[in-house]
Amino acid sequence: MNHLDIKQRAQIMVKEKFKDFWNGYVVIIAINFLIDLVLTLLFKDGILKTALNLVSSLFLSTLSVGLYAYILKIVRNQDYNRQDIFNFVGQVMPIFGISCLVTILIMLGSLLFIIPGIIISLAYSMVFYLYADDSSLLPMEYLNMSKKLMKGYKLDYFLFILSFFGWILLSVLTFGIALIYVVPYMSFAETIYYDELTKISHDK
Repeated sequence: MNHLDIKQRAQIMVKEKFKDFWNGYVVIIAINFLIDLVLTLLFKDGILKTALNLVSSLFLSTLSVGLYAYILKIVRNQDYNRQDIFNFVGQVMPIFGISCLVTILIMLGSLLFIIPGIIISLAYSMVFYLYADDSSLLPMEYLNMSKKLMKGYKLDYFLFILSFFGWILLSVLTFGIALIYVVPYMSFAETIYYDELTKISHDK
């Protein structure tokens, strides 16, 4: 995979679609803030607040998948709008099922050693991109598809993500200010990487 080309394309997308990216991303930030504020003001610590936090987490997970779909459409130059972020709200259980399966497998791998856990997390790193592309399958099918898609690319993807360390460090040194650029840059780059993987898979 040509990391330099992917990064250059991501940088161009940040310049051209910076406002569109944040128009979508800010929706999730705002909703998350409002939910936390309401729960903090209305409920004290206890079983009820814990249960509501769980429900809100499940709801926010559907918005995260919606954001994947939103960014995918931007990358693929398809029609998109902020409503795309809410397209998966009614699909809580499949998304929760996928999250549970991935978490369990990573935990089991980590029990053996850190390295197997990392390898497993890389193997299943594309599950929600795949779900955003097609939500009609069973949870385990997405894990199998991601595993197949990442075959031969786990180390490459690990090095690709690692190459952003300098940007992450810059974000820390600027007390988060650099994230205004880094978040869309990394999001576009990772989405382009996934899109290139799917093209390679289709060509095989």
